[in-house]
Amino acid sequence: MKKLSVQYLLFLGVLTVAIVASQILIQKAIADSKTDSRIINISGRQRMLSQKITKAALKLQSCKTREDFYAVKLELTTAADLWAESHDALQHGNANIDVSEMNASPILISLFSNIQPYYDSIIGAVGNIRTLGFSSSIRGSEKDTLVKSIKTISDNEANFLQLMNDITFEHDRLAHQKVEELSTSEYYLLAVALVLIMLEAFFIFRPMFKSAKKKESEISDLHEYVQQSISYLGKSQEGETLINEANETIKKLKSENSRLKTKVKKLKKAQTITNEE
Repeated sequence: MKKLSVQYLLFLGVLTVAIVASQILIQKAIADSKTDSRIINISGRQRMLSQKITKAALKLQSCKTREDFYAVKLELTTAADLWAESHDALQHGNANIDVSEMNASPILISLFSNIQPYYDSIIGAVGNIRTLGFSSSIRGSEKDTLVKSIKTISDNEANFLQLMNDITFEHDRLAHQKVEELSTSEYYLLAVALVLIMLEAFFIFRPMFKSAKKKESEISDLHEYVQQSISYLGKSQEGETLINEANETIKKLKSENSRLKTKVKKLKKAQTITNEE
């Protein structure tokens, strides 16, 4: 029985480890899924921001008033700031996302390397536009700078957009790959748990069931023996009572017989005396 207890605790311990490992994997997958979703969203937003930057840059050429010019310029620089911040986060991470696992992919490393020149050209052109004022850029000497900067943004936007598409799709592929790997690990853990349950049933519960059946048979035999003993004891006591009653009756009969003999003797003696007279 002690051996069965040790085996049971061993199987229970291994099963517990499998369950805990499964939960750890699930919780990690949930956390990774949230991070991966943010990465994919940011990556997809980069495409939208690059288009927004190009659109705002082209609008600058058609601005007729100072108010329109600075409003469009603010739209351009705001989009560019978010675009630059997101570009850095996708490569190096930040407080909200951890990209170290995904960016270990050689494909992503290559894609970010290829996209960097187009990014640098666009962000440099935006930097040039930041320094321009309305009067100088529309009518003055810096008009050529504005035109060249807009052309630089427009020329590089298509290549950046294409590579950003590839980066987004690669992020999505890696996220799905992690889910598939987790699913495979879950199946392995499930198989281990099922095997442990079957082994537990065979090596622990089966012997325990046999032992219980044996004990039940022994208890049944003992119960039958006790019942027979009680019955025999009851019969023995009844016989002893009858014997005692018979002995008492015999004693009474002997006493009565003795009394009758004495009486008969007295009667004979009295008859003899009468005859003599």
